[in-house]
Amino acid sequence: MENSNMEPLPTISIVIPSHNRAPFIRQAIESVLSQGYPNIDLVVIDDASTDGSWGIIESYKDKLGYYENMNIHATSAQPQLEYGFSKAKGEIVGHITDKGLLLPGSLFTIGRIFAEYKDVEWISGITTVVNETGEIISIAPVRKDLHEHLIHVPWNVQAESTFWRRSLFERAGGKWDYGLGWAADYGLWCHFFAAGARMWHVNTVLGAYRKTPSANGVKNPKQYYDSAAQYRAWLRAHVSKKELVYAELYTLLRYFKPLLRNIPDRIYTYIPVLNHFSQNAIGYKDMHSLKRWKRNPFRTIYPW
Repeated sequence: MENSNMEPLPTISIVIPSHNRAPFIRQAIESVLSQGYPNIDLVVIDDASTDGSWGIIESYKDKLGYYENMNIHATSAQPQLEYGFSKAKGEIVGHITDKGLLLPGSLFTIGRIFAEYKDVEWISGITTVVNETGEIISIAPVRKDLHEHLIHVPWNVQAESTFWRRSLFERAGGKWDYGLGWAADYGLWCHFFAAGARMWHVNTVLGAYRKTPSANGVKNPKQYYDSAAQYRAWLRAHVSKKELVYAELYTLLRYFKPLLRNIPDRIYTYIPVLNHFSQNAIGYKDMHSLKRWKRNPFRTIYPW
């Protein structure tokens, strides 16, 4: 399957870090492999699992691009991710947790976007959350751009729905863990913004986060948000003074969201000053073809 312009679909590397997730790891792997995407490079890095996870992973060895048991007893998944990215071979990269999922057909959407739009470096879909049994419990249009990251906006861009070019990853330092701990995904987005990348918001679901009582954000929200605050401070120190001024203006404009959200995209993007905060959007304009447009960031409604 190829895109409408017959551009070759790129190789997509998906990294899965694993530790004692026997109830979920098979579903995570199958959510990638079952899509039938022709150019998939699935990397699974386990860390000393004792619950049978490693045996499940080994059963897929002929279908994986790379797999290994690091056996380092890490306190988080960051070492596995860092190592997994070093083994990934694809032009396009992303990751899901060992309890996360890619949603059906998403790899073809991801591949088509990056094949058709060579200037797109980084995309994120609509946030989707499933419960322990895999039922979808929420879908929310979380669309955060540079200015939301410069100020305190509490929700995060969903890692399972976010994919980027390897060239951007390398330009942003080529790391997953930048040394500030829990909110490593938040830190990666901050480094992407500091590297001059614009996020493209995809108007469909791509991946899903599985919410369980053992999730770090559920068990230790303070550590997560403290870490995010450190990354935010780092980002503020690495953008221009002009963008910091715009960030303060954006803080004020958010109070007028009930009014601003009613401005159609096609009008908003022509309004001076306001159009500085326009977001990049990608979606399907019909059953088969994609479109791009600028959108009003205050229209956080679904569907767009």
